[in-house]
Amino acid sequence: MTWSPGPVVTRRRLGGELKRLREARGFKLEDVARQLECSQSKISRLENGKGVPRWRDVRDMLEVYGVPDGDERERLLDWARDGRAKMWWRSYSDVLPPVMATYVELEWDAAKIRAYEAHIVHGLLQTRDYARAVLRNAYGSTTSEQDIEKLVEVRMRRQEALTASHGLSFHCVLDESTLHRVVGSPAILRSQVEHLIAVAQAEHVDVRVLPFSAGLLPGSREAFAKLDYSEGIEDGVVYVERPGMAGEFLTDPSEVSDHETWLDGLYAVALTEGESIPLMERAVRRIDATGG
Repeated sequence: MTWSPGPVVTRRRLGGELKRLREARGFKLEDVARQLECSQSKISRLENGKGVPRWRDVRDMLEVYGVPDGDERERLLDWARDGRAKMWWRSYSDVLPPVMATYVELEWDAAKIRAYEAHIVHGLLQTRDYARAVLRNAYGSTTSEQDIEKLVEVRMRRQEALTASHGLSFHCVLDESTLHRVVGSPAILRSQVEHLIAVAQAEHVDVRVLPFSAGLLPGSREAFAKLDYSEGIEDGVVYVERPGMAGEFLTDPSEVSDHETWLDGLYAVALTEGESIPLMERAVRRIDATGG
């Protein structure tokens, strides 16, 4: 794996270490805030990985905690710098809804993703034309073609996470309906299914189909994904898609556990990848024969 954490995971990891150091010294939040002449909420946000760390603030906190010069101090200060890094998706902040911007960050930092898609092909697996048709439908006539193209570009950039050098292990179950639902045009759907067949050949990508014969299962009515991390976010995050662009992040252990159980159930009855690819190939032939 060549995966390395981006800003989200780095901030979480830094925050955890700062909290550990504070508690080891027996300090309360108000004690540190008083010494640094700042608010308690600022310290709390840094410890929870929600604040953007400033190198100077982290340096001052390390002084308060008595962390001497050496490897530990340098490592934490390096994390402070990395936590402020501007990643590629910031260039699209004018078109990305806040929830989606957060998801892109979390997705980029993930070491492993297990996903289920109930209606359309997962964004990491979409072709450019398919993505364009999906986004036009999602955003409607209120969004200009120029902004739609920017959103398409975001979706294509996201797929760089699937390159072997990035280190993401990606597993996805697609409902069989995604192989039949015409998005954009029959030709676009055909190219999309062919793309799925090609992408599934990668060792670190596992694409499976949940057949119609599996029936209705717990969790099978909505699309969601479980994102896991090598460091920084111990129990991972679940992202649940909602109508429009209003997705929801779940971090409560019981909710995360429920969705993991649902994923296990979906994977248990889904076709294997070896069985899924022939089904995809048959879908391509059906499109050729019927025009969709």
